[in-house]
Amino acid sequence: MNKLQIEYGHGIIALPKERVLAGLGGASGFYLKVLLLACADESLCADPEAMCRKLDCTLSALEKALAYWEKAGVFSTVGSQPVQAAAPAVSDQAPSAPKPVQRLQSPSLPSYTENETASIIEKAGELPDIINLCQQIVGKIFTPAETAIVVGLYDHLSLDGEYIATLFAWCKDNGKRSLRYIEKTAISLFDEGIDNTAALTAYIKRKEDYNDNLAKIRKLLGAGARELTAKEKKAFDSWLNEWNFNIDVITRAYEVTVDKISEPSVPYMNRVLENWNKSGLHTLEAVEASLETYRKNKAAAEAAQSGFETDEFFEAALARSYRQTGN
Repeated sequence: MNKLQIEYGHGIIALPKERVLAGLGGASGFYLKVLLLACADESLCADPEAMCRKLDCTLSALEKALAYWEKAGVFSTVGSQPVQAAAPAVSDQAPSAPKPVQRLQSPSLPSYTENETASIIEKAGELPDIINLCQQIVGKIFTPAETAIVVGLYDHLSLDGEYIATLFAWCKDNGKRSLRYIEKTAISLFDEGIDNTAALTAYIKRKEDYNDNLAKIRKLLGAGARELTAKEKKAFDSWLNEWNFNIDVITRAYEVTVDKISEPSVPYMNRVLENWNKSGLHTLEAVEASLETYRKNKAAAEAAQSGFETDEFFEAALARSYRQTGN
């Protein structure tokens, strides 16, 4: 393997090495995202809602992650700032690792024997009803291995019946009835801190809103059902997830683009929306007000320029007249 060279660019992220390494054992992928974002932009730590938007997570999930790294000694609470990177430990001895959070370190649930599965079902009074409901949702009778997956969601991840049924229904609606797919989805969501029904419902709504808006953008641009390019995917993700524009504002950017260059253009639309985002224009009303101000200023400037040119014309004509008459 070739030696890796880090491209630092115009900035670096400094972390207390020993404390981060000590905390890695119990850290999920989501926890690492929180760590990097918090250290890359400490100002965001004063705005948890902004962090949640960037990470597409719930506030409770964010708080758990920050608390984890604070317990690991990477962060400390200072003044009004929720967290800041702690200074590296003076001692060479690494601190003891914090107790790992309850999550999986593998993409699958633990294995259950049929006896273990039966015992858990017997002790959990609501579990038989949950299993029956899930069978109805996906339209099949579960094998012992599939039943063990539902038991694992309930027993190992501590997900309640409403969460499990909601997850099964959402996967089924998206054409995914495989229990293995549902298992991996549940683990991924749990890893992201989406571990209760309210958080799952909010997550599903965000996904459905995104897909609905993406379909509208496709129609707007005439993309049809073709595969999107990498640049298009990045642009659309910025519009919908990073900058949080609604479809009305995106449609207005499309109209501005076509009016300007006479054809749809994702790069041009991206520049328009990026400028609106930087200017804090996130509603159609704010955009229209800004465009109206621009039109008025432009008209005034053109009028002033036109008046200046007219004055010059008359002065030149007058000068010529004086020369011709000799006055």
